Amino acid sequence: MSFFFSANLSFADNANIIRTNLYKSIINPEFNEINKIEFEGVDKLDSELLSDIIASKATENNLPYQLFVSFYREFEKNPSMIKALNKQFKKGLLELRDEVPFFDKLTAEGDLISIQNFYEINGFHFAKITYEFKPNPKKIENILVFHIQEGDKYVLDSIVYNGLDKVAPEITDNLIRYTSFNKGSDFNEVKLDAKFERINQFLRTKGYYYSSYSRPKVELDTVSKTDKIYVDYEIGNRFKVGRIDFVDSSNGQQLISREMKKKQLDFHSGEWVNYTKIERTKDNLLTLGTFEIVAIDTTSQYAPQNDSVLNFQSYLLYRKEQEMNFGISLNQTRIDNYVNLGFETYYRHRNLFGAAQEFSPFANVYLKDLGTFISNNTYEYEAQAGFKYAQPLLWNIGSSKVSFLSSFLFSYKLLNNYFKISSFIFPVSFPVKFAKITYFNRANVDFNFLRENPVNFDEAQRIAFKSAKTEQDSNNIFQALLLYGDLSKYIQGSKFYFFTSNTIGLSLTGDTRNNPFSPTSGYFTLIGIDGWNPLFFMDEVSGLARFFKFQFNHNHFFKLTPTTVLALKGKFGGIELLENGNNYVPIDRQFFCGGPNSVRAWPSRQLRYTQFKSDSINSGTLYKFLENFVGNGALVEGSIEFRFGFARIPGLNRSLQSAMENFKTTLFLDFGNAFHWFVEDSPNELKFTDYFTKLALGTGIGLRYETPIGPVRLDFAFPLIDPLKERKPFSTMQFNFGIGQAF
Repeated sequence: MSFFFSANLSFADNANIIRTNLYKSIINPEFNEINKIEFEGVDKLDSELLSDIIASKATENNLPYQLFVSFYREFEKNPSMIKALNKQFKKGLLELRDEVPFFDKLTAEGDLISIQNFYEINGFHFAKITYEFKPNPKKIENILVFHIQEGDKYVLDSIVYNGLDKVAPEITDNLIRYTSFNKGSDFNEVKLDAKFERINQFLRTKGYYYSSYSRPKVELDTVSKTDKIYVDYEIGNRFKVGRIDFVDSSNGQQLISREMKKKQLDFHSGEWVNYTKIERTKDNLLTLGTFEIVAIDTTSQYAPQNDSVLNFQSYLLYRKEQEMNFGISLNQTRIDNYVNLGFETYYRHRNLFGAAQEFSPFANVYLKDLGTFISNNTYEYEAQAGFKYAQPLLWNIGSSKVSFLSSFLFSYKLLNNYFKISSFIFPVSFPVKFAKITYFNRANVDFNFLRENPVNFDEAQRIAFKSAKTEQDSNNIFQALLLYGDLSKYIQGSKFYFFTSNTIGLSLTGDTRNNPFSPTSGYFTLIGIDGWNPLFFMDEVSGLARFFKFQFNHNHFFKLTPTTVLALKGKFGGIELLENGNNYVPIDRQFFCGGPNSVRAWPSRQLRYTQFKSDSINSGTLYKFLENFVGNGALVEGSIEFRFGFARIPGLNRSLQSAMENFKTTLFLDFGNAFHWFVEDSPNELKFTDYFTKLALGTGIGLRYETPIGPVRLDFAFPLIDPLKERKPFSTMQFNFGIGQAF
């Protein structure tokens, strides 16, 4: 909303100059090209911002066109140059004519208005702007120069709010928080309008559903260089919520029960009408997954309106509730961003019992962690079959909503053609959705019941012991396989146990990213704890796993320029074993370091601070398996990444231009390491400072291509610091492939 200024403002005198000795365009002699745009007199604002707001554009960044022009002018000077060659260059110039901006007087005059308005909204009420279009004989080019006299920058003296005296007394104190301001602060129309809009939104959450405000008026004091602002509010009547009705457009689908729909309401009869709660109700209904469209508006169809009560109607358009699918599937793990590729088939019913319950039997085969497979040819296959069940709303606790998710599945893993593990997995999760005003907007309470069986442990152990040449080799092999050995004994013992792992976990997630695939602003924070579940302490169900795990992860994104993003990542965690002689921790709970989503200068999962070497067990095959499928007890990781996009490149056709805009480049610095490898007999005794001084450091560059499911990326990374002194700076290059950002 633009402001109205009561002072008599005007543009600068008509002193614009268009020189007559301008250089004619080669491709169209009737027009003059703009080879460069300059801003003179700019002191308190940014010239780059001015370049963005004007419609006139220069050709100086059009590299293909500049090359053609340079050669063409040289050919014109040389009479001996072949005419056919000159003709071809002229043809090339003509093909680029649509990308060459010519000077247009009306456009330049419109730019004066745009610049004037920009200065106006930033408090420069008497800025004067003119333009001059002139030749530059030294470079044989035309320059469009905007001459700017900025003048004084005005500050705020006072703000007068008309109409707010009608607000109910009980909300006046809260309203003061929105109306207060700092006298003497800079006049900024954008920030002020946002302030006035916040006041209006506050009123709409307190019953003034039809509140509005008119265009603010500004009174200038040219002596003190201050502004006095007048804002008129029409708050209207204060309403309470009357009747709430639902209108279903089912398209032949099973209806959601009225009780379930009522549970999604964040506003209720008898309350003051709250616009924010109405919008939140829309989100709640859409989250059920059964509606294509949700619209909420006032109505008098079912009950009369009056001066103090508003009735509401929710219009619900249903989506198709059943679907089947078979095909290639690509997914990504929630925390570590591992990409899995495979085939999946499933049947899904979105409204099984009339309360938006989702039921989905499925079967799939996946190559897990695609980046690891590509970077170091280590593979993990997994086949699964089972079903998933979800109840989108189980309870309302205040303004928070608790859901229910569960599944039961059988899994069969092949780990690098060395180990085979079969599992029965029964996870139960209670996701909690908080109000948007909190830092953390989601929480999860998770119960995981796992029965894991290393099918061929005896065979794998026998093959490993064959490589032993000394008694020490045998001892090292025994220790290295102890994690899976403990598991095998537990399963094959005389007593039957239902689960090998019975864990409980709690996680808090804060996510304000503007895009989950390629964020340019916002943050993602996760704090998680999980481990042995003491609620199930009976031997038959308590499981072998006895550990406690903590993890913290924070990513933050800053948009530095329209095409540049700074991305930061910090991550650390640790596992504490609770039982001496028992180091069994399920593989998906262990920490790994290195790879496409970690420290990219090291192969996936192969970065750790350890003294345990491959010659300790005299078996390269076993050591490779241990590196990739036996994790660590602690992790520290971080990254600094600059993500650069390409600005529009003149001289390219539209299809190529669109493709180029999808390309991105990155420059990154990674640091981190994993500690306390579970194959070590007695892990290194580390001082607290070692978790910082023993970090590996790597750097590199990357390429990205944006797709609807996130960027396809290639990273080329080089080691800088190796705590184990095995890699010298820039001695190797590690290639990484991934889908989705590294974090």
